[in-house]
Amino acid sequence: MKHLYRWIYVWIFLAIIALFGIYFFAQHRFETKKINKIQVKFTSEKNHFISENMVDNLLKQNLPRGSNVKIEDVNLATLEQVLRTHEMIEDAQVYLSPKGVLCAEVKQKTAIARVVTPITSYYIDDKGNRMSLSQEFSAHLPIVFGNVNTNIKDSLCVLLEKARQDEFLKNTLTEIHILADNSVQLGVRDYDYSIEFGKLKEIDKKIQNYKAFVHHAQQDSLIQTYKNVNLRFTEQVICAKHTKDE
Repeated sequence: MKHLYRWIYVWIFLAIIALFGIYFFAQHRFETKKINKIQVKFTSEKNHFISENMVDNLLKQNLPRGSNVKIEDVNLATLEQVLRTHEMIEDAQVYLSPKGVLCAEVKQKTAIARVVTPITSYYIDDKGNRMSLSQEFSAHLPIVFGNVNTNIKDSLCVLLEKARQDEFLKNTLTEIHILADNSVQLGVRDYDYSIEFGKLKEIDKKIQNYKAFVHHAQQDSLIQTYKNVNLRFTEQVICAKHTKDE
C-alpha cells in the first residue's frame, strides 16, 4: 500500500511538472507571436472627437520599431498611458487577444460647452478641463462667451452639467455670457429675451424659478412680449417687456 501511495505522489508530481511545462511553452509561444492587427473600440457615445485611425496611429507610434512586433516587446501599461494623456480621451484599456490582436477600448471625454473668446475657441469637458476643437466632429453644445477663470469654472460646470442632464434646459439653453463681475446672462432658443442669471449661486433654485416662469408665461401667451427675465433674486422673477418702439 505504501508503494502505491509513493507512485501516486510521483505521478501527481510528474503531472504538475508537465502542466508547468505546457504552460510555459504556451506562454513562450504566445509572447513570440507577432501582432497581426490593431483593433480600436469606443465605449462612449457615437459621435467621436477622435477617430479610430487616430488611436491606431498613436498606438503604432509607440510600438517598437519595425513591422513585425513581437507580443513580448509590447508594454501595455505604456500604451494605456499614451492614450490617457490625449486631451480628448478620458480612459483607455489596452490588452492582447489570444490571436495576437492588440485591442484598445477607449472612452472619450464628455464635452459640455464650447467656449468662445476674442482669441480662441475650445471645448470644456464635464471635469472643467480644456479640449481643443475636433476635425472629426462638431458638437451642438451651449456656447460660452467670455473668460472662464478659476473663480467661476467649477460653478459654471455645475450649471452646464445640469443643462446636459435636464431635458428642458438641454433643449432651451444656447448661450452663456460671462460678465466682468463673473455674473452671467443666458440666451435661450425660441424666445427673444435674455436671462439675467446673476452669480452662479443657488443654481437649482434659479432653474426652478425659470421653469415655473416659462410654464405660467406660456399659458397666458405673454412670453413673446418679454425682453428680459431677471433671476438674480431667488424670491421672485422680475420681467421687462418690449416697448412699442422696439
